[in-house]
Amino acid sequence: MTTTMAPTPEHRAIHRTAERTWRRAGVLRRDRKQLHEELSVELTGAQADGVEPSAILGDDSRRTLRSWAHAREMSGRALRLALVVPAAILGILTGTSLVLATLHGAFRGWSDTLDPGRPAFALAFYASGALLGYLCALVSVGAALHGFEDPHATSTMRRLALLLPAGAALCAIGGVAVASVRGFTTTTPTFLAVAGIVVAGLVATVALARYLAVRPEIAST
Repeated sequence: MTTTMAPTPEHRAIHRTAERTWRRAGVLRRDRKQLHEELSVELTGAQADGVEPSAILGDDSRRTLRSWAHAREMSGRALRLALVVPAAILGILTGTSLVLATLHGAFRGWSDTLDPGRPAFALAFYASGALLGYLCALVSVGAALHGFEDPHATSTMRRLALLLPAGAALCAIGGVAVASVRGFTTTTPTFLAVAGIVVAGLVATVALARYLAVRPEIAST
């Protein structure tokens, strides 16, 4: 008859470490479950043989656990849209708000050197806001993914760098179209409708960039 050995507190701590490590490595939930089962078998076998867990996991358990997931081609499959999308939107808002705040101050007459009445001045500021928002989005997404040691952080930034300008242009066209349908009014419903189109378009662009970055791993599942 086969008896099942109860997990020790040390084993439970190892599983908690493994969960955090695999989540940071972009391992899907179903794959983490499989890896936990394999880890339990290894730890139970070592316990039955009187071997310490360090004999299995080595001196750097996180590196070993990450290598397990990588060897089974389970790392980097998670889209992590809940992380990527807010990071991109926050970056865009941060970059554009800095420039738009300066432009607002110019219209309020806070500085005599800034003349918003000149078309070239306004155009330069709007362009600067778009560029700064673009760069901040890339930096924000990259920092968020690198912070989680995501294996596709760099490829995600590359895809986003290519797709975001086109996505922003389509968002602008969609926003103008919606505003045109509503007669270019300045009412709250019109503002919300335009903002909704722009945000939805940006979210879709960021999600597409992330999907394309991790597509090889998704296709292999």
